Amino acid sequence: MRAEPSTDAPRDPARLARVGRTRTEMLAQGAAIAETLAGAGPDFERVRSALRGRPERIVVVGCGDSWFVGLAAAPILERALGVPCFAVEAFEHAAFAGAAINRGALVIGLTSGGNTPAVINALARAKAEGAIAVGMSNTPGSPAMTGFDAGLLVQASRKGWPTQSSMASIALLAGLAAHLAAAFPPAPGVATTDDLATALAALPASIDALVARIDDPVARVASALADAPMTIFTGAGPDFAAASFGAAKLRELTPAHAFALPLEEMHHYRLPKRGDRLVIVATAPEARERALDTALVAQAEGATSFAILREPDAEIVERVAHHLVVPEAAGPLAAIMATVPLHALAFHAAMARAELGLGGPWS
Repeated sequence: MRAEPSTDAPRDPARLARVGRTRTEMLAQGAAIAETLAGAGPDFERVRSALRGRPERIVVVGCGDSWFVGLAAAPILERALGVPCFAVEAFEHAAFAGAAINRGALVIGLTSGGNTPAVINALARAKAEGAIAVGMSNTPGSPAMTGFDAGLLVQASRKGWPTQSSMASIALLAGLAAHLAAAFPPAPGVATTDDLATALAALPASIDALVARIDDPVARVASALADAPMTIFTGAGPDFAAASFGAAKLRELTPAHAFALPLEEMHHYRLPKRGDRLVIVATAPEARERALDTALVAQAEGATSFAILREPDAEIVERVAHHLVVPEAAGPLAAIMATVPLHALAFHAAMARAELGLGGPWS
């Protein structure tokens, strides 16, 4: 039951070694995305051939980061193909989903190692109930890649905690969306995917430039927040996917407590509390007013907030302790660009906690 060799002890060498590997992979995301997309054409064609037409719906299943990949990719797939698309936690889908959601669907299961039991079980059930089941993995020849109707290969490394593998997976699903949209007759009312193709072509260079630009300012924020035993992340739409990635990275690397809540849910209970640390991912214009409400409540309650914004917003900025403007977090791939600063936040927080002699939440 204990495959992870590291502990929550301050300065645990095994944990900090994995943090270092995470950093290496975080800094090489552009190359991983470029390689993944460059080799994806035959896999896309196998999915198209298995479908023989537009699916009735698309379901993306996974656990951990793989689930969050689905949260980020589902709106891209839905917009490109004009069919409902859902991201479902893999165990929940395998154990509790009704047959109606699988029948006539394209079900894509993500598992980096290619053999996560919950994902394999979800795909097997989906296939048995009439879905086209597609595995997606970093691991060629794995059960996810060979046991179903088709496989999608993510050409990314995951020797540290997942960063490039997750972002490359979102890009791969976005590429699949563009490929299928071009292959099938247009659905009524579905917009062109030209902007998606353009964004994907620019993504490798854009993500590397963003990683370099935000590293120093995020390191300063991480130093200020690093002593917290718990951090709350929040956002809506693509920003909730980013918040989910951010909370997972902070849990994995620091290893303090962190969790993500949808932005609206911050207002159905008195959150946050005095002394809490809050990360508000607020790049989506549709959620700007609710993000401001969240910053107002946090300020009134005495919490310390860090806001990630698409553009300068004086009303939010004056109510948070720290902010970062990420104009790149726009368009169909906004979730990827909003996540990149949170990778850096987790790394620098882990380093700062080690310097402070802090390990687990209340060490």
